[in-house]
Amino acid sequence: MLVLPKSLRIVRSEKQEQKLVEQTRAWLKNDHRDPRIHASDLLDPRKAYWDRQHPVEPSTRMVGHFFVGKVLHAFFLSALNGEKGVNWASDAGSVWDKALGIMWSNDWEDKSKTPHIPWEFKTSRKPKEMDVDKDLDLYCEQLLIYMVAQGSTTGRLVVLQPNLPAPRGEGWGSYPQYRAYTVSVTPADLELYKKQILRTRKALEVALKTKKPKELPLCRDWKCSRAMCAHFDLCKPEGRWKP
Repeated sequence: MLVLPKSLRIVRSEKQEQKLVEQTRAWLKNDHRDPRIHASDLLDPRKAYWDRQHPVEPSTRMVGHFFVGKVLHAFFLSALNGEKGVNWASDAGSVWDKALGIMWSNDWEDKSKTPHIPWEFKTSRKPKEMDVDKDLDLYCEQLLIYMVAQGSTTGRLVVLQPNLPAPRGEGWGSYPQYRAYTVSVTPADLELYKKQILRTRKALEVALKTKKPKELPLCRDWKCSRAMCAHFDLCKPEGRWKP
């Protein structure tokens, strides 16, 4: 162990931190998004409405989330595809689905199967084991859109948990660990889900055309507050908003 000099001083630089945030925000802007409705817009369509009507710069919090998520996606997919380096293309490529009327892009797909099986990769900072019945719903909402688009009753969900405690016998502390899941539904339920997608997409299109976001359902609770949503005071969500 090296002995540090007694004259060593460590001073935090908030100015440099802010500069790093701005540089990261500028880098994230290079990821251009097709203006048409995306699969992810259907998860919370009212937020998707306001994102289009009232575009804002991502907060420092969201810059951090987006940056880490994008970097980990790139590392994971590069490993999965056997890349020699890091491929910064973060998904299997955006596709316009004429039947669904949305853009969609699963992270990866198993092309050895017919129909192709879509894969979705997520990261979670949750410091304990995921509860299959409680913690995966949002991820599955998005994955099922890709399953509908692919016509597959099966999908793969992979969650990387960077802070998961080490299993017994592997030492102290935590380290990043994968959790992989097979997601499946019946053909009948896949068809019902397709109808939900079409209804939600149509409702979002109508709201954008008529400028009536109140016709769209409220976003999920944890996304709906001044701290979490830059549109909160414009949206004035019923039963939640207070001056």
